[in-house]
Amino acid sequence: MRSGWLVVGWVAASAVRRLSRRTGVTDAEAFGSLPGDDVIAHPMVEWTRGVTVQATPERIWPWLVQMGYGRAGWYTPTWVDRILEPSLFQLKTPSPSSPDRLLPQFQSLAVGDIVADGPDYRSYWRVLAVEPQRAIVYRSVRHPWLPHPFDPSDPAAVGRVEEQLIAGGVYADCTWTFVLRAVGAETTRLLVRTRGNYAPWLLGLVVPVWGLFDASYGVAQLRAIGRRAEALAITPSTAGGSSTSPTGH
Repeated sequence: MRSGWLVVGWVAASAVRRLSRRTGVTDAEAFGSLPGDDVIAHPMVEWTRGVTVQATPERIWPWLVQMGYGRAGWYTPTWVDRILEPSLFQLKTPSPSSPDRLLPQFQSLAVGDIVADGPDYRSYWRVLAVEPQRAIVYRSVRHPWLPHPFDPSDPAAVGRVEEQLIAGGVYADCTWTFVLRAVGAETTRLLVRTRGNYAPWLLGLVVPVWGLFDASYGVAQLRAIGRRAEALAITPSTAGGSSTSPTGH
């Protein structure tokens, strides 16, 4: 009887590990290389998620370019914002949802840009690579649960924050890559991969939980992007009109 429970436990643990590391992807996608993999050559964590979108990369790309806090948000579910914003960003009022239309004022993204991931740049993403209609690679060094705002007008501010975090011995250094791969005339695979290292090593105890959380909201995020791109592909006129700049996810 005891051996039976051991087998059940082993199977359950294996399922949790697999789900935390990969969701909605083939073996080739999970184990194959993606843009940005060379930034952190030997990561302690790697998660890969994917969905199929019935739209061309050209239709999906604008939705990726406009992402960011203070831009079009991150297309994350409301329940994620309710968990992260009060704790990580210390917000008392939830941010607006991401728009269902393209925002022309946020259709520019270049290597070296710093995209906010919270108010006052309490966390952020550096843009490391932009391959039009193919990939965007971000990188961030951040505290796992505390905000660390900085002045974006100071060119040296980000470097100082990163140095302080690493010297403090509690940080996560990660890349976040979105990839588009055409698989048919009107079909695209939309992938996202997170690779990272962290300190102290005790954070590894909660990595599986983080992975399950990422598996849930990461796929939801990709599906939200996909739905918008598919709707635009069918009725492109719905993308028009003016709007105010959202600030949420």
